[in-house]
Amino acid sequence: MRRNRLLYTFAIIAFFILLGYALIREMDRNQAQINGSISGIITATRAAGAGIVKTDNAYLMLFEPGTSYPTVTKVINPFLPPTTFFIGQGDSAAPLKGAYRLLVLSDKDGNPDRPALGEVMGELTAPLKLGTEAFEYLLDRPFQGFPKELLEARRKDPAMNILGTIDVSPEFKDQISAEDRLVIMLFDPKLGRPVAFRILENFSLPQDFSIGVADAMPGIQLKGPYSLRIISDKNGQPFESAPGELIVRSKKLLPLGSQGMNLVLDQEYQR
Repeated sequence: MRRNRLLYTFAIIAFFILLGYALIREMDRNQAQINGSISGIITATRAAGAGIVKTDNAYLMLFEPGTSYPTVTKVINPFLPPTTFFIGQGDSAAPLKGAYRLLVLSDKDGNPDRPALGEVMGELTAPLKLGTEAFEYLLDRPFQGFPKELLEARRKDPAMNILGTIDVSPEFKDQISAEDRLVIMLFDPKLGRPVAFRILENFSLPQDFSIGVADAMPGIQLKGPYSLRIISDKNGQPFESAPGELIVRSKKLLPLGSQGMNLVLDQEYQR
């Protein structure tokens, strides 16, 4: 009987030792998760929150300072603020360190790159260190596209653009006027239509140009390769030709990151 009591006592002691060890490990794991993430609460102004429904997604994105594409993306669904959040190492296959800028937006159609009625966003924050807790993120404006500074950074990134120089053939030089616009387009051969536009209102030939992800049409994620077309536009209608308009097309499909293009307007634009 005494032996059974001893065994029972040892079993209870062993159970509590294992339980304590498990609790310590869980606390360490939770602390590591906190140290490797940014956490807090997402709220919304009355105007911004009015368009959010429970079936919406919330896209949380972390950007390294100076970059234009998220290092980490996390989706919360269902989403209805106020709601708590955390995002960090647990959402990334690559190691994270340092500070990141946070951007949160709501999404109704499964495409966070395409603004839709009722979608909202907050500001792109200043860098937040991993381990930041109790951060309050406010959704306070309609989502009409990514912040301007991200788009500008994308425009400056050679890997996300096609860069070159455009000039005009001496034969057609007298058909270029100061009122003309240069319309730069990327055509997707699979879709059979343009997927990116850029218009230069003021230009002087020869003119450096770039076109890329910052110029993509709403809902389009550029991957390539694409046909590049540049038109001298006189009537404000790039899909309707006018007398004196010129065009040049790239001789081959171009991937993003292509550089050193030297194109010459040498054909009359006719549609």
